[in-house]
Amino acid sequence: MSHFISPLWQSLSTGQWVLLILMLIAAISPYIASYRHKTSLALATTISILLVYVVQTLTWLIWWMGFGWHDPLIVLVAYPGQVFHAGDWHRFISAAWIHSQRDITHVLGNALIIALVGVPLEQRLGGKRFMIAYILGAFAGNLAWCLANLGDMVFGLGASGAAFGLLGIYLACWPRDEIEFPLILIRRWPVQLIALLYFGMEIARAYSVYGLSQPSDVAHVAHLAGFLACYAIARPLAKGGLIQPDVDDGGPTASGLSDAGRSYKKKGMGDVDSNPWGNSEFPLSKKAANTLEKLRKEGDELETREAWLDKLSEQATCPICESDLELKGEAGHHYLSCKEHNSHISWP
Repeated sequence: MSHFISPLWQSLSTGQWVLLILMLIAAISPYIASYRHKTSLALATTISILLVYVVQTLTWLIWWMGFGWHDPLIVLVAYPGQVFHAGDWHRFISAAWIHSQRDITHVLGNALIIALVGVPLEQRLGGKRFMIAYILGAFAGNLAWCLANLGDMVFGLGASGAAFGLLGIYLACWPRDEIEFPLILIRRWPVQLIALLYFGMEIARAYSVYGLSQPSDVAHVAHLAGFLACYAIARPLAKGGLIQPDVDDGGPTASGLSDAGRSYKKKGMGDVDSNPWGNSEFPLSKKAANTLEKLRKEGDELETREAWLDKLSEQATCPICESDLELKGEAGHHYLSCKEHNSHISWP
């Protein structure tokens, strides 16, 4: 297993390990809070990269006060000469949480896009798909950067590839949405205007660097790669999300995530028109049959569906072995199951 551990990890000092652990805590704690309180993963991501930047600033302060340089970023950034080695693949992702300590606008600019674009996008995609989009943008951006700089003593860092990836996803699926964004004025702007403006400006900047050989410390190729990779997979990714692509409803609202989540759960409710007791040796009693009928008429909302299924579980028995039934699953995916043999019934 030693060939999967980079020698750079083994060379870290105690001070570097301490700061690395602090960075890890700063990075994951917003996600833990988001999971516990059911809040936005886009906001958690924004807070995560900002907290990691605070730890990076602490690194600089430690050096400024004369305690030596203990920066652990050597094992986190996307370094072309190292990132393709076994044990260093994490750099494709970890680099998206690291930003330039010499330029605070680097982290603030990315945080702005992730918050203002990411939150409404999450209301469309759902939290899990939002994170897939973010990670894919980060990976594609850092991969492109490393491939473009093989053999060079440079490294890539920052969440710009991921941030541009969010713009690519949004443009591909809901271009007519309007979201609050600071373009000259802070007001609602069409997503297609925001995304195409950023993409067009980035092409112009990339041309000035790669075509006209102007100096730049910005990873333009990473930005473009993140945007294009996410644009390419956007519609397949969004197809199973909370809101289907091309829906034109004026854009998400503050309560959009909750409403979209509820709508998505309702789509997952099973068909109650079937009757597994119809030709069974153990048919429904008259009372249970009445409950089934009410379930069919009134069980089109999450709460009423759960209530009638719960009542039916108390009145009916397994159509295979006549054992008691129990209600399982979660909102939108509740079903009745045999207490003795799970394989006998899973309805609806």
